[in-house]
Amino acid sequence: MRDRRGTRGQTLPVIVFCMFTLIGVAGAAIDVASWYQSKRSLQSAADAAALAAASQIPSGWSSALATGSSQYAKNGRAGDSVTYTANSVASPNDSVVVTATRRAPSYFSRVFGIGPITVTATARATVSSFTTVHSNQDIMPWGVMKNSFVVGQSYSLYTDNSSSNNGALSLPYVNGSNCPVPNGANPYRDEIDGSLNACPVSVGEQLDVKPGDNAGPTRQGIDDRITSWKPLDQIVQISPSGQATVVDSSSKQLVLIPIVEDPDGGTDWLNGSGWVRVVGFAWFVITGPPGYTNNGKTVTGVFVGLEDVATTGDQTGPYKPGTNTSYTISLTQ
Repeated sequence: MRDRRGTRGQTLPVIVFCMFTLIGVAGAAIDVASWYQSKRSLQSAADAAALAAASQIPSGWSSALATGSSQYAKNGRAGDSVTYTANSVASPNDSVVVTATRRAPSYFSRVFGIGPITVTATARATVSSFTTVHSNQDIMPWGVMKNSFVVGQSYSLYTDNSSSNNGALSLPYVNGSNCPVPNGANPYRDEIDGSLNACPVSVGEQLDVKPGDNAGPTRQGIDDRITSWKPLDQIVQISPSGQATVVDSSSKQLVLIPIVEDPDGGTDWLNGSGWVRVVGFAWFVITGPPGYTNNGKTVTGVFVGLEDVATTGDQTGPYKPGTNTSYTISLTQ
């Protein structure tokens, strides 16, 4: 009897100890889950800030830093510590590294003497130039001479001079598995209206210019392509700082134009037949209505930027500032 009473007296402390341990473990699990959530939140904020900062690398480091900081403020928390560092991946200073730290509180873990912990997140975003683009009925058979384009400014995309035609290109089109060079006015017109899709275009590619009278096919192509004209601000919104944000990516007025140079590397359009060299790509919004004057002899467009969204089949390479090359931003760490 004495032995049983003695054993019975020892059971209660063991039960209390086990319950205390279980509660502590359960509480610690809650803290770990809280720390994990804090880490995920911190990583998301760092990712967004890195992408925003990298998008401004072409505008300079001060712009990249300001944009990244502004974006982090929208997603981070007061008290976070954030640093921004220029980094090189494929070309000098083509990336931004964002490192963020945050104090994550502990609750139940204090029972075991574990206080708040510091969580850290690192993100790197890189800007890359497109070397090849695939058309989604949006690459036009026009070429614009390389230039220092300004967002929101209008530029001539095509001018019919009958003999040399500033801007008109004989852009190869998709025909089964082949890419024939257009012969005549119909393929040129159909590439404009989107019934023919241009073949992939690459930086360094040589494209024949299209001389002759193309005013009629130009106007026919635009009339068939754009049946309902929208003002610029319903397609792209341009901020006071000169940043363009596409609000209607499906608009047929939003077109991708090859940026070209003459055979000598200059900006003089050829007087007659010959070829030009592709050096990059840029987005424009065809202005209208009607978007052209004198029965199709002139087409103008507003430059809306070089930043692009990577699509299937597009190829990228090292970022090349100052070459008018369309670029994309992606997380590389």
